[in-house]
Amino acid sequence: MRHPPPDVPPARCYGRTDLALDRTRFDATLASMRSRLAVLLGARMPVALHSSPLQRARHAADALALTFGLPVREDARLAEMNFGAWEMQPWDDISRHDLDAWARDVAGFRPPGGESARDVALRMDAWMRTLRDAACAHDDVHVVVAHAGPIRLHAATLLRLPTTACLSWTLDFGGLCQLRLADDGQARLVRWNG
Repeated sequence: MRHPPPDVPPARCYGRTDLALDRTRFDATLASMRSRLAVLLGARMPVALHSSPLQRARHAADALALTFGLPVREDARLAEMNFGAWEMQPWDDISRHDLDAWARDVAGFRPPGGESARDVALRMDAWMRTLRDAACAHDDVHVVVAHAGPIRLHAATLLRLPTTACLSWTLDFGGLCQLRLADDGQARLVRWNG
């Protein structure tokens, strides 16, 4: 699930910056997240609740943890992409040359001091391998509260698509994605932004 809306000025580049939540929209988004999960889960219960350490994800995960009676498993690998020197800059203030270089190589380009989409995909894949190595059953339900970039990039990896294939897929704040993993590691997309 994508976190609720952060409190951020419009037209800003943000990723790894630990933004507070937009409190005016938090309650409604959290209610929507709970409702979506109830429909998805039915009578089943998740075995784990995972979260990015960034507060816009962690606060929602903490609230969901109360619903399920589960601790939150925080993992830095679930954090949003680090845009380095671009963080919190107005998009209009970022060098046109840098933006053009990024557009030419979305998967591999790193903003100064930041990380690439490929870097994010690799750390998400490492997180998933850790989960698999923990001897999870294939029908276990894991709820993850994270960010649009890592969720999209991880979906591309699991679905065996090019790294950037999912970057244009809409993912609303509080949006839910469901991927089902087979024993062989092959994923099937069940729901996107539901």
